[in-house]
Amino acid sequence: MMGRKNPMFTQISRMVDWPLIGDLLYRLSVNRFTVRKMALGHAYAESSSLSEARFEEKLAVTRASGARHSSVRFVAGELDPILSREAFLSAARQLNDPIIVVYGVETPPRSRAEMEALAGLPNVVATVVPHAKLAVHEEFPDEVATTIKRFLLGA
Repeated sequence: MMGRKNPMFTQISRMVDWPLIGDLLYRLSVNRFTVRKMALGHAYAESSSLSEARFEEKLAVTRASGARHSSVRFVAGELDPILSREAFLSAARQLNDPIIVVYGVETPPRSRAEMEALAGLPNVVATVVPHAKLAVHEEFPDEVATTIKRFLLGA
């Protein structure tokens, strides 16, 4: 969630740390309905990719001890060590080794814009998977694995 730090998100992150109140806030925002809606909206291109078993696994992650602390910080942008696209691209340009980026053509616009910017660098090899979103590695594991293997072998 590169961009600027939002003071309101920082306050929400701190509130989620509070005993009882934080857990309640988290449970109100991360429930079966919301997790399914987010997964189908951002992560999976095909609703059939979110099987009931996979959905239950995703819910289990949200219910793990301490999960609320990391997920709220992810959404709030508190985990981003780099705050701007230009700083991110500058860091990527400094790498001597090639970089691979694999993303779905249907990745949500803001995320896709960052991936496309990275893909535009000369030391980056990009593969765009048709009909995929953020969970391209879950929906199309064989294609992603083949792409990574080809990259590692220098083909």
